[in-house]
Amino acid sequence: MAKFINFLLYSNIYIALCAVAMTAQTLYVFDISVPTSPALLGLVFFSTLVIYALHRLVSLSKVDKNLKVERFNVIETYQRHIQIYAALGTIGGGVCFFFLARTTQYALVLPAILSLGYVIPFMGNKKLRLRDVHFIKIFLIAIVWSYVTVLLPILEYGIPLEEQAIGAIIERILFIFVITLPFDLRDWEIDKKNGVRTIPATIGVKKTLQLAFFILVLWMLGVTQIYTWSIVVGLWGSGITTGILVYYSPQQKHDYYFTALMDGTMLLQYGLVLLSTASMLSN
Repeated sequence: MAKFINFLLYSNIYIALCAVAMTAQTLYVFDISVPTSPALLGLVFFSTLVIYALHRLVSLSKVDKNLKVERFNVIETYQRHIQIYAALGTIGGGVCFFFLARTTQYALVLPAILSLGYVIPFMGNKKLRLRDVHFIKIFLIAIVWSYVTVLLPILEYGIPLEEQAIGAIIERILFIFVITLPFDLRDWEIDKKNGVRTIPATIGVKKTLQLAFFILVLWMLGVTQIYTWSIVVGLWGSGITTGILVYYSPQQKHDYYFTALMDGTMLLQYGLVLLSTASMLSN
């Protein structure tokens, strides 16, 4: 069982499915049929697979071998597999790309540059990545995830960039920001070794949790102004579950808690939105 879980998580298939779920949720809340969007969803899946594969492979080459981090041992075991998935993802993403609207194709340039800059060293003599710049990591993740899973569907289907669409982009940034903070807590020692300053390393664990809860409450209040109550109920269920997971994250040592559960809040959120809207429609 452990081998299957490791394969699912560290092959990056799981996080790619999370990205698909967030994109599908955007389509759903804007009344766009998910099954009619194979090119967009395929592009999101394959591009996430590639970027996270590159991220894991580069991180493996840069990590301090004196740090005993279990997930890097697992990644090293699956290193060849990850390389193959990255190659397949590149091919699959390339095919999907040509079936997208021209506007969407142009719009992909920015997240592609930011994502590659995030994982591939290119700055200075030490060959730093964007993620190695102080404090920028969490903001880049939140912005790029929102761009890909919200803005791209909006552009692909010509949804007017008005109040609801802008609100959807902002709420997604806030949610991704919240679930990324625990990863900064997890990576505290690694970032310290690499000389990267993060929010938790600067303000401490307690204030990091307070920041996460403040943003989460802001997010839960904000979604009431964007979506119908049938959707809000599902989002609130997701928000409460996410808050509980964030609260207990500083005590967690096993990477499954972060890579499976924290990332899994994206899958959960989509599922709860579908469930809440279906149950309210049936009443």
